[in-house]
Amino acid sequence: MSDESDDTTRKEELVITPGGTRPKDRVHLVRPGEAVYVDESGNARIIPREQGGGTVNMAEDMVLTPGGYRPRSLVHLIEPGHVLDGTGGRHQKLDPSGRAVADFGLIPTRPGNEPLMPRNVTIPPREGATLGSGWIVDAHWNNTTGSPISSFTTAWVVPPAPVTQSGQLIYLFNGIENSTMIYQPVLQWGSSPAGGGNYWGVANWYVDGAGGPAFHDQLIPVNPGDTVVGVMTLTGQSGSSFSYYCQFQGIANSGLPIQNVQELTWCIQTLEAYGITQCSDYPNTTGTAFGEISIQTGSSTPTLNWTPVISVTDCGQHVVVVSNSNPGGQVDIYYGM
Repeated sequence: MSDESDDTTRKEELVITPGGTRPKDRVHLVRPGEAVYVDESGNARIIPREQGGGTVNMAEDMVLTPGGYRPRSLVHLIEPGHVLDGTGGRHQKLDPSGRAVADFGLIPTRPGNEPLMPRNVTIPPREGATLGSGWIVDAHWNNTTGSPISSFTTAWVVPPAPVTQSGQLIYLFNGIENSTMIYQPVLQWGSSPAGGGNYWGVANWYVDGAGGPAFHDQLIPVNPGDTVVGVMTLTGQSGSSFSYYCQFQGIANSGLPIQNVQELTWCIQTLEAYGITQCSDYPNTTGTAFGEISIQTGSSTPTLNWTPVISVTDCGQHVVVVSNSNPGGQVDIYYGM
């Protein structure tokens, strides 16, 4: 093709809009019932809007998940027997026969060598008048062994209920993340898109940051005093594609399988909270011990060195690495002094 033809093609790809000339493929139609959502990173996407009474209430479209605030339309249930498949970076829900029953679109891989959270936690605007929100305290360990994490287990006791109820949402979890997503078995108090109320429940999550998509299995109620065991297991690997299973051990119908995704490398133990208006909104106990920690890389047991991080201290919250043993390590998270 001649240079003149190339020039003509390039000119045809440019259009004039309010604001100037730009490539045609960067001009998008927003249809009735849709809105433009811009996340904290400046990335824009078109999302559906829920309508009620003939008006649109964007505040009602936003919900709190592990990882923070995001549009409800981007939160998806993965039912028992189904799997979330990430082949080619395009996330789809597959039914038990392997047939795609939902397509959630492309989830671009974030570049860089830093974990997704907590730097991509999105705090709701309404949180400005409350105590600290987001990741309150955590401890982390990065796998640099050169061998993928094959299993990660942590056990903890469901704490007592908070003394006061202020619409707070509390998440306690161990998890593994990369620069793009976080995979986590989560104990929650309060109401999330997975369900809940003024009681404890468990659900497994696979979550993007900064207002991106989030996937979860069904929420299952548990009781104070129960021991819950969050387990993430590597179930397969093909080149740079990894498959995992996340569950609460021994709890029926708990499990969120994902396959053909980016390797998960950063391990964490975390307290995340929103809507805390007074210190009594935290569980009515001094703290929670994340114990019996066990991490395997392949068939090996790596040496662990947990790094504590204290982001919020308004009630005296803190975290203590009791033991780096593997297996048998322990990280204690405190809600106050």
